[in-house]
Amino acid sequence: MPVCEECKWFFPLEDDPTQGDCVTRVVDPRCAYWTAKPKKAEDNAEGCTNFQTRS
Repeated sequence: MPVCEECKWFFPLEDDPTQGDCVTRVVDPRCAYWTAKPKKAEDNAEGCTNFQTRS
């Protein structure tokens, strides 16, 4: 089972590496922007459509 901390889009917080942000790029007809959702490192990422293994 993959977890968020194994994803290349998970960025841990400096003061608490067990928590972080899932950062994704969104493109719409007018512009492109980044979104960040708070996540815990041990959260299940099995159903995540943006999951990509860190290299």
